[in-house]
Amino acid sequence: MEVAALPSSILVLDDDPDIGLSLQLLLQRRLAPVFTLRRTVELYGALERLRPALLLLDLNFAPGRTDGEQGLRLLDEIRAMSAPPVVIVLTAYANIELAVRAVKHGAFDFITKPWDNARLLHVCREALDYAKRTQSAPAKQTDDPSRETTPQPLVEQERSAVLRAMTDAQGNLSAAARALGLSRAALYRRLQKHGL
Repeated sequence: MEVAALPSSILVLDDDPDIGLSLQLLLQRRLAPVFTLRRTVELYGALERLRPALLLLDLNFAPGRTDGEQGLRLLDEIRAMSAPPVVIVLTAYANIELAVRAVKHGAFDFITKPWDNARLLHVCREALDYAKRTQSAPAKQTDDPSRETTPQPLVEQERSAVLRAMTDAQGNLSAAARALGLSRAALYRRLQKHGL
C-alpha cells in the first residue's frame, strides 16, 4: 500500500533505532508526522513515496565510521534531486570542520547528538517554515536558506553569521574571527554557545 505524500512530514534516517524512536516521539507530537528509516537503501523509495518537507540525516552508518563521508555523499545526492527536502544533519562525532562541510554541501543546519530538545524543535520548526516558503515561492527565488525573506531572531542571525564565516574561512578559526571582527576567544565562545 502506498502512503500519500504529507506536505509537512519529517523523515529520519539513522541506523540507531533508539535515535529514530526518540526523534519520532519528540517531533511527531509537536511538529509533523515522522517516519523513520534505518538503512540508506530505503531512502530514495521513501523520499519518492512520502515527499517529506524535512529530512533528518545521520552522517555515519558503517560501524566505526566517524568522518561523516557517507552522510555527506548522501546529502549531495539528495540536494541534486528535483524538489529535495530540507536537510538537517545529525552526528555524535561533531567538530567545526564537519559542520562547515555539511553546510557547504547544502544542509540547512547541523545538530549534534545528544541534542538539546528545545534547540532541535526550534531548528526543525525553522526548517519546516523554510520548506513551506520555498514550495510556495516563485521559481526565480533561490534555495539558499541564508537568503531569508522574513527576519530571523538575533540569536539565529548570529549563528548563521558564524557558520557562514567558518564556511568562507574553510574552518580556519583565525580567518573566521577576523572576518567577523572578533578575537579568537570571542569566536570560541560563540561556537560553544551555538553548539558548533
